Amino acid sequence: MKIINRDIDSGKPFDWGKTSFDYAKFRDIYPKEFYQKIIDRKLCLDGQFVLDVGTGTGVLPGNMY
Repeated sequence: MKIINRDIDSGKPFDWGKTSFDYAKFRDIYPKEFYQKIIDRKLCLDGQFVLDVGTGTGVLPGNMY
């Protein structure tokens, strides 16, 4: 998906598909304690249905799976 904004880079197209790999590579920043807090609250357990809207690269739901 190319996004064109004339106020940025003189309107040169921006292709998120070419950037998302680098974003995902450096974005996995959640420590194990973060996931444990979710589990301790009885969230995202086996058998539950969870909807994550706006996941970005999908690191969080991917790791929860």
